[in-house]
Amino acid sequence: MFEIDRDRFGAFVAALRRERGMTQKDLAGRLAVTDKAVSKWERGQGLPDVTLLVPLAQALGVTVTELLECRRMEPETPVSVQDAEALVRRVIDLSGEEPARGGPDRKKWAVRYALCLLAALAEGAALAWRMARDGEHWLVYHPALLMTVLSAGFGLYFCLFAKTRLPWYHDVDRLGFYYDGPLRMNVPGVRFNNHTWPHILHWTRVWCLLTMTLSGAVCFLAKWLFGPGALAQWLPMASLAGLLAAIYVPGRKYDREE
Repeated sequence: MFEIDRDRFGAFVAALRRERGMTQKDLAGRLAVTDKAVSKWERGQGLPDVTLLVPLAQALGVTVTELLECRRMEPETPVSVQDAEALVRRVIDLSGEEPARGGPDRKKWAVRYALCLLAALAEGAALAWRMARDGEHWLVYHPALLMTVLSAGFGLYFCLFAKTRLPWYHDVDRLGFYYDGPLRMNVPGVRFNNHTWPHILHWTRVWCLLTMTLSGAVCFLAKWLFGPGALAQWLPMASLAGLLAAIYVPGRKYDREE
């Protein structure tokens, strides 16, 4: 009874977007979402997160009430108690929809993750063969093993299961943390909100895949150039510094007030 008609909502959004001369990519850029998400709304295959209602209405030049009603209304149109209750229920229903984990590009990142994992396993097999041939102890390459396993675990989460949008309160308060089950991220000086999070998520995924794929090769190259002595010290530190940069740099670059 109180559900939003997705087809009607999508048609209304598409019409307003065209009236304002915006492409789906333009609208997506203003909302910090993908153009695929906008396309999905307009085709009636999904609804925006409740945190996007105000910025979406502002971008389209309508009120939130008009957006939820899927029609233009006169400025002085009175809203009855029943209509107000219906609008509230629609917002509650909308807020209860959990955004799909991994986002619209989940399949693409899943393929990338699988390819990088295969490359990492091939590197591991090559290193194992070399250790057996030369009689080297596995501790020589343990930094590579450590970083490969860590980045593979983080990569599985960030590429396939991470939230692509944060709860609304991240956009209201200056929150410097991200919690999702057992995962905790807290970086001083970085605000986690829906302006910064898509960029942080992207570069964290990139870090995971590169670290998982290249740790074995970098470890072998460093051993060949500098010997195994300092390897265990600088490789994990350099990798973790890369992870911090993947969070901190986009977090600071794309941070802005509402």
